[in-house]
Amino acid sequence: MKPQRRLAALLVAALSLGGCTGSAGQADQPPPATLPGPVPKGVTFVAPPTNAPRAPGFTLELLDGTALKLDEQWDRRPVVLVFLEAWCTLCADQQKEINQLVQEYRDVVLFVGVGTDSTADRMSQYVRDNRVEHPVGIDPTGQVWRKYRVEEPPLVALVSKGGKLLRGWPGGTDTLRAQLDDLVAR
Repeated sequence: MKPQRRLAALLVAALSLGGCTGSAGQADQPPPATLPGPVPKGVTFVAPPTNAPRAPGFTLELLDGTALKLDEQWDRRPVVLVFLEAWCTLCADQQKEINQLVQEYRDVVLFVGVGTDSTADRMSQYVRDNRVEHPVGIDPTGQVWRKYRVEEPPLVALVSKGGKLLRGWPGGTDTLRAQLDDLVAR
């Protein structure tokens, strides 16, 4: 075989192998995070109490590598922060209910998962195993967790449109649906 043909055959083989490896690696990653679309017409949000504290703003790197500025998000809509960890069985237990709320409030409220202890690989596995449909990121320094005074997961915090911290629920989502119903006028 001539050297040029041998080089071309090697190049084709290398590209073929790279393609197989690349797609297998991508299969291990969670699907890209999808943000809600525009707030539907006719949806309004109840103004937060004037004495509600301002929610600390932050930027979170999502598992797909994109950066999400949360204060930009709550300029448009309420945000539910779900503080979780991949190893947390209580987090996994409540995830089904959170997934239902994500479906019910799609395009109206943004849900965002925030971990701190878990590796990206373990959190990606949690996302796949629990069929998480909202964006999830990791706060590697724990700074966001400290700002929101999260001591252990699970904790759910609700931020109004406009960035007021309305409520935090350690341990679950028992009253979150009612709070969202009070906040969102459809």
